Amino acid sequence: MSLTRRRAEIRSLSFQDLWGSGTDIARVHADDMQTALTLDAVFAATRLLSESVASLPLQTFRRSGGGKSRIDDPSLLREPSHHGTAYEWLQRAMVSLLLRGNAYGYITEFTSDGEHPRRIEWLHPDDVSTDDDTLLRTMRSTGEPVWRYRGAPIPNDRMVHIPGYTLPGQRLGLSPIAAYAMTTETGLSAKRFGRDWFRNGSIPSAVLETAEPVTQDQARTIKERFRAAVSGREPVVLGAGTSYKPITVPPNESQFLATIKATANTIAAIYGVPPERIGGEAASSRTYANREQESQDFVTFSLRPHLVKLEAHLSALLPRPQYVKFNVDALIRADLLTRYQAHSLALHDGWKSKDEVRELEDEPPLPDGQGAGFATTTGEGSAGMDRLQDAGRTNQ
Repeated sequence: MSLTRRRAEIRSLSFQDLWGSGTDIARVHADDMQTALTLDAVFAATRLLSESVASLPLQTFRRSGGGKSRIDDPSLLREPSHHGTAYEWLQRAMVSLLLRGNAYGYITEFTSDGEHPRRIEWLHPDDVSTDDDTLLRTMRSTGEPVWRYRGAPIPNDRMVHIPGYTLPGQRLGLSPIAAYAMTTETGLSAKRFGRDWFRNGSIPSAVLETAEPVTQDQARTIKERFRAAVSGREPVVLGAGTSYKPITVPPNESQFLATIKATANTIAAIYGVPPERIGGEAASSRTYANREQESQDFVTFSLRPHLVKLEAHLSALLPRPQYVKFNVDALIRADLLTRYQAHSLALHDGWKSKDEVRELEDEPPLPDGQGAGFATTTGEGSAGMDRLQDAGRTNQ
């Protein structure tokens, strides 16, 4: 009787076959705020924007006639929350806008006249819902949406809503994390793959394998031996009749670092921030000269849309004709010489007083109102410009 030798099945095993893909959690929870923040680029982008906005001074003004005047900040800006400072208060609102596209505030305290908010607590956006997101349908029914916090109705006069990126006809803003869950999932999967790659000792340089057929139990034993050997970075003995075979890393499995960087670039584009600030790659090399321009671009293109939105909504909470405005000069802090040159020009042109300049430099006003006046001497403006230009040429 002749015996026919059964040919062993030959199949290449990937890294995921041995260690598992580990992407189930990422796939299911990629649109969850806490999970999304575990991706470095998402955390870096939201941290950069929220902390930059929260660190800017928020000042209050009053319109009078054709001008404006700086006034004392109301309690809503000085002590807006029972928990933390105004910095944390603004940061919470920004984090909600950046991750969920909406900031929901509950008015916990009104001013003495009962007309305007004195304190507002920002609610977790996932705990807030509305019965109808359609603007037209809401207007035809009650004129106001029905807000709910964890299922319980919220009185409209207690609710503050700031939407982010909005679509026509809808009241709620679009959630970046939900809209780009696939991008977050890709980044989390690549990050988890890299973690498992290095945790398990990467890939050994070679393996000893046999062409003999094996049972399921034997295959399980071989797999366990392989894992144990990989942890110690040793060759693997699979059984009798073995042969030596080097292991090469498939190109699609060696690019997880490039995938992480590419994901960071995509997230930078979503949030409108420079990619190199959140772990991505800059489009080109930069010199010191255009880094100052980059800082101004960051304020103009990354921060300004958020600042204008917050200014409009917070101003609506104050008595008219009061309004608030962020002082972006605090973020674009020029070097000492350039700053003093600008102060000199402003003083001699007569559109800033000495006390205003001293306030910008964190100095007290001059005594007896000496610094309250403005320069009125003719020709001083052009002379100041000449001095500024001469100093600039000397500095070069």
